[in-house]
Amino acid sequence: MENRMKKLVNVCAIGAICSVGSLSAADVIMDQIGAYDGSDTTGNLMASQIFEAGFEVYDVGILDDFTLGQTTDMSSISAIIGGWNGYAGTDGITGYSVNIYMTPEDAGSNLGGFVSLYLANGLNPGVSYDDTWSGGGSHVTLDLEGVTLDAGTYYISVVAHNEYGSNGQTGVMGSNLGNFDAWQANPGGGFGFGAVQSTGANAAYSMTGTAIPAPGALALLGIAGLAMRRRR
Repeated sequence: MENRMKKLVNVCAIGAICSVGSLSAADVIMDQIGAYDGSDTTGNLMASQIFEAGFEVYDVGILDDFTLGQTTDMSSISAIIGGWNGYAGTDGITGYSVNIYMTPEDAGSNLGGFVSLYLANGLNPGVSYDDTWSGGGSHVTLDLEGVTLDAGTYYISVVAHNEYGSNGQTGVMGSNLGNFDAWQANPGGGFGFGAVQSTGANAAYSMTGTAIPAPGALALLGIAGLAMRRRR
């Protein structure tokens, strides 16, 4: 992991374990991005940014919920990122944090979740932009390889590390898809709404992963395979 400049923090905490190896044939866990022409997004941006030193009270993240029916190897998360107030594009973003929380209040205490990853912009593999996206903002996909989560409901955020002084402000696009349960967390309180607030919106996130069969299911698969070999 280190030679890919990817930092994982507390990945082996409650609800998550470390896994080894690459993922293939990942399934869609959540898709709130929708059509690649941007017709499922709202055009509204919700602030999500790690600021430079001296502006830490404004560090803010947009988190949205997802539910896993069984233990799952996570593969990737995509987000629609945009900006304003002097924002000139993704080239000015130094990297992205991906954080996973048990509750929105956890993000209000600390933007770093019980799973917290930092991926430097330009990391390959790790950070990729989809040129086929024709909607507003930029479509970025971030690698989640090495993260395994138990069944349950979680909240996830994608936060751009972006200096306000040179590249303005950044945020995640809103979406018309989802259950309207996105939250905004600002632990430092600089924006004046407190540590956390419900937005009543959806974040334009999509996620992929691969479910891990339960031990009983693996045993049944083994029996089925043995029966097939015997028939042959």
